Amino acid sequence: MPRGERRRQPARMVPATGPGPAGSEAWRRQIYLLAIAFGAPVLVLVWGLQIRHPAPDPFVVYGHPALLVMCLWATVWLCRGGSLHLAERVVFVCNVAAVLAQSFMAVLTSAQPVLDTASPAYWMLVAVSILGFLMFGRRGAIRLTAGLYLLGIGLPWAALTWRGVTVERPAELLRVQLTCGAILALLCALAWYRERFEHERSERLLQERLANADPLTGLPNRRALYPAIEALLAEVRGGTPGSLLLIDIDHFKRINDTYGHNVGDQTLQAVASLLSGALRTHDQVGRWGGEEFLVVLPGADGPAALEVGRRLNETVARQVHGSAGQITVSIGLTRCTPEDSLQSGVARADEALYRAKALGRNRVEADLVQALGMGPGAAAGEGSSSATGSQDAAPSADEPVVTLSAG
Repeated sequence: MPRGERRRQPARMVPATGPGPAGSEAWRRQIYLLAIAFGAPVLVLVWGLQIRHPAPDPFVVYGHPALLVMCLWATVWLCRGGSLHLAERVVFVCNVAAVLAQSFMAVLTSAQPVLDTASPAYWMLVAVSILGFLMFGRRGAIRLTAGLYLLGIGLPWAALTWRGVTVERPAELLRVQLTCGAILALLCALAWYRERFEHERSERLLQERLANADPLTGLPNRRALYPAIEALLAEVRGGTPGSLLLIDIDHFKRINDTYGHNVGDQTLQAVASLLSGALRTHDQVGRWGGEEFLVVLPGADGPAALEVGRRLNETVARQVHGSAGQITVSIGLTRCTPEDSLQSGVARADEALYRAKALGRNRVEADLVQALGMGPGAAAGEGSSSATGSQDAAPSADEPVVTLSAG
């Protein structure tokens, strides 16, 4: 990339951030096990109370033990890592059967008032509908909920007609049914809103990733690096050292012209992977543009940054990159100062990189006079004595050169 182009900085753009995606199979397993842990004792307690009743509810007497067996099976199955898909279907079918049985059989066989026997079935219907929204997609869960609700309304009235009895408080039974319907409608509306929110959130996160990631290498792009540089400069103003590295692949145009752009793209990807793997966990590398990469080194003073630059240089030089063979990189290094801005810090690293290219490539050229406590004469002398060969000469890839310049 031409030197002038490297030094032009676009306006800073700070990317938006958002939480990561929520929900997983392991998370659902925990939810189901927690629900069983709370639900099973309730089943036992209600069964114990009903069994002592002079006229116990037949569904509680016979249905609750069956539901407890289901809870025990589901607990063992989930804890052993069994198929979550199968466990969900079995539990859902058992609960649906329980709701329908309670809606019909309790009214058909119980001598208690209809309202007393029908009401618990509707709240169980709400619980089953919630389970359906956890297991199925929104549309499938809404269809199941609507079908179960219609059955939950119709079966008590059908049972009453079968028995030939009248409802003691028909308005109260209708109120319970309508209240259950309103809760289920609210549940469906919340599910619709959640699906829409998740879709919009996913779209936003995708757009943010596309806006802040280089599509070829997968590294952060220039836009994403701006906030990292600003954060580094803020730490430097607070007394924490920090440095920047600007890296350029040597003779990259020759690779594209000789082997084609596909090999050039593969070379960029390989170098990006090597740079990422050779850095510390809190360092950040991104594609600055073209064949250039920028590395942000928080907490790195002059000697530490120089060691990182040397390691990156040697890491790339040791590898053979397919058709392109052995390639090298030139690195410009600068230690940031409290007076630096984003533009001045990057411009100084750019100047160091330009000198590294002019002095023969495959080297780390560092502007570290103040950081290392050296006089300008000593730094310039060391740089000039180790810079051999012309700009177009190809130095040995096994012996990268490290120099210090006054700049």
